[in-house]
Amino acid sequence: MTLRHTLAHLILILAFLSVCVQPCFAGGYNPQRMGVSHNYPMEYGEWENAFLSGNGKMGIMVFGDPLHETVVYNDRGFNLAKTNDRSFAQVSAADLESIKSLCAAGDFAAANDLAVKSAQYQGGGEGNRHPGYEMRITTPEDGAVSQYSRTCDFQTGEIAVHWTDRRGAWVRRAIVSRPDNVTVQYLTAPRGAKITCSVQLTTEAKMGFPRDMIFDSIASADELNMRVKYSPNPSNTGYEGVTRVVTVGGSKSVNGDVLNIVNADSVILLTRTAKYYENCETHWGQRKIQAQLAALPADYQKLLARHKAVHQKIYNRVRLDLNATDTDRARTNEELLALQKTSLTATKALWERIFDAGRYYYLSSSSDQTPPDLLGIWTADCGAGWGGFYHLDANLNLQVAGGNIGDMPEAMEGYFKINESWRPDFETNARKLLGCRGMVAGGNTPAAGSGLMAGISDFYPYQYATGEEGWLLYPFWEHYLVTGDTQFLKNRLYPLLKDMGYFYEDFLTKTDANGKYIFAGSVSPENQPANVHVSLVNNSSFDIAGAKFALTALVETCKILKVERGTGKGLERWSKILSKLPPYLINSDGALQEWSWPALEDNYNHRHSSHLLGVWPFREITPETDPTMFQSASTTLAKKDQFDYGTGHGYLHSAFIAAGVNNDAAVNAKLLHLFKNGYYFDSLFASHNANHDIFCADVCNTVPAVMMEMLISSRPGVLELLPALPQSLDQGEIAGVKGRNRVTIQSLRWDANGNSVTCTLKSDTDQKITLIDRGGIKTISSAAAISASPLGDIARIVHLPAGKSTKITMTLDRLRVSGN
Repeated sequence: MTLRHTLAHLILILAFLSVCVQPCFAGGYNPQRMGVSHNYPMEYGEWENAFLSGNGKMGIMVFGDPLHETVVYNDRGFNLAKTNDRSFAQVSAADLESIKSLCAAGDFAAANDLAVKSAQYQGGGEGNRHPGYEMRITTPEDGAVSQYSRTCDFQTGEIAVHWTDRRGAWVRRAIVSRPDNVTVQYLTAPRGAKITCSVQLTTEAKMGFPRDMIFDSIASADELNMRVKYSPNPSNTGYEGVTRVVTVGGSKSVNGDVLNIVNADSVILLTRTAKYYENCETHWGQRKIQAQLAALPADYQKLLARHKAVHQKIYNRVRLDLNATDTDRARTNEELLALQKTSLTATKALWERIFDAGRYYYLSSSSDQTPPDLLGIWTADCGAGWGGFYHLDANLNLQVAGGNIGDMPEAMEGYFKINESWRPDFETNARKLLGCRGMVAGGNTPAAGSGLMAGISDFYPYQYATGEEGWLLYPFWEHYLVTGDTQFLKNRLYPLLKDMGYFYEDFLTKTDANGKYIFAGSVSPENQPANVHVSLVNNSSFDIAGAKFALTALVETCKILKVERGTGKGLERWSKILSKLPPYLINSDGALQEWSWPALEDNYNHRHSSHLLGVWPFREITPETDPTMFQSASTTLAKKDQFDYGTGHGYLHSAFIAAGVNNDAAVNAKLLHLFKNGYYFDSLFASHNANHDIFCADVCNTVPAVMMEMLISSRPGVLELLPALPQSLDQGEIAGVKGRNRVTIQSLRWDANGNSVTCTLKSDTDQKITLIDRGGIKTISSAAAISASPLGDIARIVHLPAGKSTKITMTLDRLRVSGN
């Protein structure tokens, strides 16, 4: 750290900036919903603490240094260029039959070896996610810097850097607009002062670009342009970023690639980036981005208002209030994290802000074309963990978990589109690697349109993780359950489900002594049986659950759409396969087995909980549908909870499962672990592991969905309130959550003082739902018709009229299922 930074940091320790605070629970929701940091800007090696804004297509990382600002530009297309595609062999029918026969006979090592060798996998495809370049904004010093803060307004996506020096109070603002697809930076001076600064597009050695990439930074009085060619590749792939510079007053001059601005009243920087997959020089010469930027108004307030109208409408649909104090709500992000680190119970203001931040990061890294990847959309170096790719056996699945129930269809559209774009390659995977029609998901993938199988190895013969596609399709089904949109069901989901029907017709050919199909060649992601150190075995519960979901949804869809009916038609064929799927097994511990095959022993000490998909997300296993298996799933969770899940996604999936089995203590412990152990940076973006290890969006984007699921669980015909309310959250309200039954929970309030619950529900359709609170319903009142439920005191049947808000007030025997 330089002497300048050190002195400034010492001054800032004494500085204080007042921040608008949230009202208390009794007064309503926080109107500001803002992240705040007073920590002084870091060196480049600490870029993970930068504040972030994005629109799912582009993103920026604002470091926040008052006088030596760095802004890193990201783009969804920024992956290192490929020289060739991923490739693998057409596995012969004889080898495929041998693999199945070896598995069915229990010779798993030989089957695993043949599966890997016969695939002849060759790597390829696009490389790591990477930053584009950085902008440096340098302002002359004039006295000591004080009263410093960085803020991120989650409702608008506006990042602001505030500071004071001898010239007065400064503020520098930035957004990434959704409707205009442009990064807008607005520099203003203190009253009576002028802006003098230099602006440069450049790179930093710590970005870690390959040495043979070529960067060309061009500056003129009105424009900055960074043009980049990747390492030599057959398509001559490259990218660029263009910044239109508009000043009011003052003068501009150029020195090399540096634009100098002197005595301006204000500066607006309008930036757009683009990747060109072929012939990048041709695209540069067309100057399309320059023309697009010239058509935009150079008016920050106008561009902000247009962006705010779109972003805020989506963002504000769901709100959470945990009755935090005004004092705590006024604290900075880092102060709240420090408080939680030493507290055994929830720091409520932090939990509220993490919820708000998570919804913000999920929305800001999603577009109508793509969902978030491992990095959301942001990175400042080329060394992204696991390439920063889309990982399809847990990570992406978890990140989008709050999209449907959190009422963000605009963000979920990108998830639907990217899955549809992968379909041709997923079909290639199935045809070449397993000899089947239909789809096999690719394990991981760098981008949209690229779904060829990921690296096949002895430890992970990815092609046999056949349950992966079922999990990827679940959010499509969930969207239908939330909306009732039969056109979406018919035109977008049904073709994908039908593909899976064809897949299972071809793949499931072996049966056991009971006439049930054998998944002869089956993987539970990244885990192996404790007594058989081989990945390719039989009947992983992950693969069974994926098949059960896909076939059940397909059969139900055929009935809804009235298709594939009649003798020998799809409905009959797929129903028959569904009836012959193997059952889950329960081991000697009373736990649901990870592999439903005799003599395969469970390995509880593992980050993944793939065998519990039947609890979450599929909700196949509930106390009402299968109480025995529900208890065995609870036992599995308890066994796994004896170990460290290690990764953020391990704690997240197990938290969803804990909510699904009504274990509020486990949900509480998992969230506290994430909030206390360095999974969050100062920005409230997150890391993959504890102690800020590996920048990753999994935790921040997923936690809001965990919080929604611990407060509200839903499935067709059923709405369960407070299924796993953590200890110390004794009063609160959540509003706007969507049920998987076309019911919007307009408000759910709870209060431990009197064990009272009040909810307001609005159904899209006239229906009767079973309303459950497992704490036991003592009294219930509503203008709606209410009757007793066969489930007893924990439930009532409530008639919800279409399109009307229905208020229901209850008192409970206890607020939490566990009685804590």
